[in-house]
Amino acid sequence: MNSTIGGGNGSQSTPVANKQKVLKLIRNSVQITRADIIDKTGLSAPTISRIIDGLLKSGLIIQEEVGESSGGRPPQIIRFNSKNNYVIGLDIGGTTLKAVFSNLDGDFIYEIEHQLGDNRDFASVMEESGELINRLIQRAEVEGGQIHGIGVAVIGIVNKKSGELVYSPVLGWKNVDIKKALSQYVDLKIRIGNVANLIALGELYYGIGARLNNFICLNLEYGIGSGIIIDRKPFYGANGYSGEIGHVVVEPGSKRTGKDGISGTLEALSSNYSILEFVAEQLRKGVESSLIGEVLSIKKIFKAAEQGDPLAMDVIENAATYIGYSIDTLVKIFDTQAVVLSGGAGSESVYFIDSIRNKVNSLSLPLYKNAIPIVDSSFGKEASLMGAFSLILEDILQNYTG
Repeated sequence: MNSTIGGGNGSQSTPVANKQKVLKLIRNSVQITRADIIDKTGLSAPTISRIIDGLLKSGLIIQEEVGESSGGRPPQIIRFNSKNNYVIGLDIGGTTLKAVFSNLDGDFIYEIEHQLGDNRDFASVMEESGELINRLIQRAEVEGGQIHGIGVAVIGIVNKKSGELVYSPVLGWKNVDIKKALSQYVDLKIRIGNVANLIALGELYYGIGARLNNFICLNLEYGIGSGIIIDRKPFYGANGYSGEIGHVVVEPGSKRTGKDGISGTLEALSSNYSILEFVAEQLRKGVESSLIGEVLSIKKIFKAAEQGDPLAMDVIENAATYIGYSIDTLVKIFDTQAVVLSGGAGSESVYFIDSIRNKVNSLSLPLYKNAIPIVDSSFGKEASLMGAFSLILEDILQNYTG
């Protein structure tokens, strides 16, 4: 029997690594038999029996006997027990708090949304977050089963090692410990991640990852960030700061400054907040537009562009140009299979997405032209929440010890 774990590095298998390998195999299979598990892992029948028994006791898998025996034990179908195992996802965005109670299949059972007011004081937002989570826990009690933890997606730079939010220009927070703060309100495992990285993680486990091993997610919401998947693994960099494409300068000398204080960045020129600010400035200068007299919102601006408003079209095309520059750079560096766009109104605007695609194609090398699909998120407005609770699924799969 093969005694090494895959990867070709010759490293010896360990009991814990074998358990994780079997659990991942079961999770990635709609259904599987013990014989299939033995065949696919190369582990012995007694080893598989011990692992399966432990997983059954944990409640992470279920087993059913089906068919007729040909003289021995009846065939047994084994499935990942998604329905009776639950997670809570929390998305701390630039303007809203969203929380969801979900099973491990990614089915939303309860969801709550709360608008952030002008006061985005860290302690206040943590208190509001704790209240949302506890409301979900109370509602979840009627479901039974086990809640494995809380995954938190936050707009900002998260240190992968410490779990601290190092800097969030949009929220105005620096060096804050969300895990410690939320632990005052809830007694569950908590994991934190940057929203763009987690959107990519959600796509890996529940979305485009079903057919692609390499892709990049670009989050185009209040701020801008990217999450990178390479060979089915998230690329976080040395400290977890990778993918901060929104803070890259795309127009040196520009007078437009992002919330990070840097002029000419992608966020300063193409984020939702920059689009809103620029349109408002132009209207104050007397530029003609159907938006005159409107209470501005990003949705109204995208809709006006699609309806042919010259000011809105100009602003949106300008934003799309810089996003196109950035996507072209990411494609040329990472040789990815696809680029996934998420972020509410922008990712839902055909005019905006077509403008981005046209710019990318105009910049592409001949071998890439029209070859890299630029697609919508699998989950639309729920992409960040899917990513948040994917953190807990990842924790279960990567850290199961039996």
